[in-house]
Amino acid sequence: MADIEEYPNWFNGYVLNLAALGLTIVALIMLLITVTSNSWMTGYDDGEDYLFGLSEYEESKRYSSEFVSYDSKDCPFDEECDGASSAGTVGLVFLCIAILSIMASIVFLCLNNFGVYESNFSMTLSFLCGGSAICGAILWVFMFPEIGSHDNVGLGSSFYFTLIGGIFSIGSGFCLLQSHEISEPIWRNVLTNLDEFTGYSHGTMSRVSLGLMAGAILVMLVSIFSNSWMTFSEDKHRLDFGLYNAEYSHEDGEGGIFDYSYPEWCDDECQDVSAAGTTGSILLWLAVLSGVGSLILICLNRSEIFESNYGMIAGFVCGGLAVIGAIVWAVMFPEEFEDLEGSFGIAFYSVILAGLLSIASAVIELKFIELDEI
Repeated sequence: MADIEEYPNWFNGYVLNLAALGLTIVALIMLLITVTSNSWMTGYDDGEDYLFGLSEYEESKRYSSEFVSYDSKDCPFDEECDGASSAGTVGLVFLCIAILSIMASIVFLCLNNFGVYESNFSMTLSFLCGGSAICGAILWVFMFPEIGSHDNVGLGSSFYFTLIGGIFSIGSGFCLLQSHEISEPIWRNVLTNLDEFTGYSHGTMSRVSLGLMAGAILVMLVSIFSNSWMTFSEDKHRLDFGLYNAEYSHEDGEGGIFDYSYPEWCDDECQDVSAAGTTGSILLWLAVLSGVGSLILICLNRSEIFESNYGMIAGFVCGGLAVIGAIVWAVMFPEEFEDLEGSFGIAFYSVILAGLLSIASAVIELKFIELDEI
């Protein structure tokens, strides 16, 4: 009978802690997106979108977008640019405080529920994050100048997302406020189950193998959407090519992003760049899927749920596809830009590194298989 009476308290604490974790993660993602977004203030006129961010102004069309820093001498709003820059700086400071607070909150929440370090810091940091995010957004609105040339400008999605992220963080704090009296580390069993699933008993190299594969997948995902595959520079100008579009920038804060199908930018060479990007992206997405499959199959093999060598094979396939995808992209990339000083960018080398990490993970798995057969 005592167990039945104690069950609701334990269950409520478990649910509240899960709710707090979910709210903090969602709030963190929303704040990370809004801090780099230019849709804090938006407008629309004659097929063009006008976007105001914390540090720059952007004009977006169907095939391209151009942006300029508020601190640039080419900022089109003269005195208003100084006010927009000041507002953005204040908002950015508050958002950085909010992001750092919520990241620390997630860490302390996990440490507390795993029984590693018991404290109420997570609750305090959640309230701090929410308050900083909301105050930062409101202060930005009050400090942002009136843009007289755009009568149809209004608050954009990033402003509202920041408010929602702050509310979610405060909601997480209230969840932890209701469950802080529960001292039992309610997630301790998760660590035991995780050790069994990932094969912790196999030793340190078992975790290294999984870490290498997870790192390879993450690097490939970031590189796919990066525009730093090929970089050209001349004087103060810089041109970066990605798999899907190109970005130009000037050291004074001007820049823009163009889709390869933009008819007024380049002709035949852009079609070649687009073909190279399409081919490379297909191979890389196949590599990512192979890496995810390898990660799952390795865990299933470790926990003896499904014993096979498929995880090791998928790891080799992932690494091979990543390296081949990068090389094929480089071979297909046109030479029409040879009059500029160019070089491979960090995304290209990152994919090569990711492929090698995946192959290293597969090699470690191969050693485990050989040991099991002895």
